[in-house]
Amino acid sequence: MPNNTKIPNPEVKCSVNACTHWIPGNICSAGNINILNETVNTTSKSKEETICSTFEKRQSLDGFIDSADNINWVEFAEELVGIGRQLNPTVTCIVDTCKYHNEDDLCQIDSIEITYKKNNEYNKSTNCTTFEYDGKSTKDKNFS
Repeated sequence: MPNNTKIPNPEVKCSVNACTHWIPGNICSAGNINILNETVNTTSKSKEETICSTFEKRQSLDGFIDSADNINWVEFAEELVGIGRQLNPTVTCIVDTCKYHNEDDLCQIDSIEITYKKNNEYNKSTNCTTFEYDGKSTKDKNFS
């Protein structure tokens, strides 16, 4: 049964500046980000095998419109006017081999970092560089 206590909002540092959710200061404006196993039906054992599937390439007005339903508008506005509230999306993570993953598919850590995969900038190749393998191999889950 899911634990309905506070949903964690780790501080998200994201250097993927080609994403529609990225704003200066390496801040993510998404309301929620999804961390997945990079390959369907596999078990991630390293950060290179994870992906931020919320990434939406910043290339046109269409990209911004497509991603507008996942923007944390209130905190985004407060960030812009300098109220001092940090934008922190919820983090849904189905990489259940990560030591920060919990049974509710939430990330249980104070901060995470999302980066480009090496030698693959400006496409959907991202990593959750905070991933730490818990040493266990379990049945993988994937978003449908």
